[in-house]
This record gives sequence, structure tokens and C-alpha cells, in this order.
Amino acid sequence: MTKPGSLRCRIQGLGVWGPGFSNWSQLHDCFLKKVDFDETQPNGPKPEVIPANERRRAPLPVKLAVETSSQASEHAGISPQQLNCVFSSGFGDIDITDYMCRTLNTETKQLSPTKFHNSVHNAPAGYWTISTHCMQSANSVAGFEVSTSVTLLEAVAQLTTSGEPALLTFCDVPAKGPLIPVLVNQLPFSASIVLAPVSQDNDSKNGAIDITLSVVAEPAEWPDLAMTSLQTLYQHNPSARILCLLEALAMGDNAEIFMPLSAETSLKLALKR
Repeated sequence: MTKPGSLRCRIQGLGVWGPGFSNWSQLHDCFLKKVDFDETQPNGPKPEVIPANERRRAPLPVKLAVETSSQASEHAGISPQQLNCVFSSGFGDIDITDYMCRTLNTETKQLSPTKFHNSVHNAPAGYWTISTHCMQSANSVAGFEVSTSVTLLEAVAQLTTSGEPALLTFCDVPAKGPLIPVLVNQLPFSASIVLAPVSQDNDSKNGAIDITLSVVAEPAEWPDLAMTSLQTLYQHNPSARILCLLEALAMGDNAEIFMPLSAETSLKLALKR
């Protein structure tokens, strides 16, 4: 039974891509130490769902977000066309931001139409919905260092209201140019989660796990990772903050996780198999 003021859903599918892993199975095995973690950067993803001509022009955040979204929807066994989606990025496309600022500081100020087209914060959501012919609602969230917790709350609130499954995708890429000292991050990361309403139909599908969210009127610090080799990614890439949840899912135990939500509030996640 869900307590008043809390929101409950079920995790149905996962997809990830980052340094040392290109899918959930690989990251899962790293968490369980079934394989040694190799942080060698894999080649950039080439999401097949995006037509070849568009894929060549797509920037890295789009490729990452669409790749992990495809993985998660396939893992969940749910068609992308059935999924409401919420995309998240703490920094946005830093490469294009740097390019636009540099170009606008020249005499010509002539921006590339393609780069300008890709500069909007909802570009990954646009590529995903157009490529998959998804007509469901699509939202894009930015919350800087608390982007993951804000996005989780937004997506689960939407799912609770609509009663329909939802796709969450988190993605951030390395800082560029003069933004490096400010944003620090030098590692790309994307993760996607498919959430569904709790029902008897999805009790054991893909080892589904219940998750209950509630807002707590107390601040919180980001929890430590047991897997210390991911610490640099976890600390500097806003989207990689979701690793604290992914690690708990891999370990398989019931768990409680507290994520910062604002200066005075936090998001409590209670996991139960």
C-alpha cells in the first residue's frame, strides 16, 4: 500500500552507455564484479532507430540519449510509440553552446543551421519521438546538479496521473573550451529507465522492482557509490548521479536512497522486489 504523499511505480527496463560499458548488462556485471571494470571509452553509439542521414548530423547527446532509450524500451518489451517520455540534462549540449558563443562573438555571426537546430534543450526528445513515430507526450528537464532527482519526480508524477508507462532518459557530455574549469566533467554518460504503473501484469517481468518516491522536507547529500572506480563520472557528470539508483538495482536488495532535490528538500526512493 502506498503511503499518502508518496508515488509508486515499477521499473521495467534499463539502458546505459558510458566509459567502460555500452549497455545495462555490462554495467550490471561491473557492479557485481563479475568482470573487471575497464574505463576505456567505447566507440560512440550509432543508434539504428535514427535514419542514417540524420544520424551523421546528430550531435553526441542525441546519439547517446536515443541509444539508451532504445535499449530501455527493448528491455521493457514496450514499443516506443506507447511511452510518454521525459529527457534530462544538467548541462545540455556543451559543444554546441561553446560553438554558438564563439561564433556570435565574431563579425559575421553566421551560425550553422544544423547546429542551431540541434542547440535546443529538447533536441534529444525531438530526435527520439520523430525517429520512433512516437505521438505521446515528451518533456525535457534541466536542473543542473539535481537534474536526475527532479526528472524522476516529474516522470513518476506524470505516470501516476496518466496511468501510462514512461521513459526517462538522462544524458550529459564532456565540457568544452572555457567551460571546462566551471563544469569539469570530461566523461559522457547516458541512462534510460522505463517505468510502468504497478499491476499484476508486470509482477515478474524482467525482474521488475517496485519503487516508491516521496519528497522529504530535509536536505540530503548524494550517497556514496560502492563502486569507487565510477566516482569521477558520478561526481562530475550530472546525469551519472542516477548511478546510485542503478547500483542499488544491480545489488538486488531492498534499499532506501535519498537524493538532493533542493537546498531544503530531498527525494526518498524506496526499492522493493
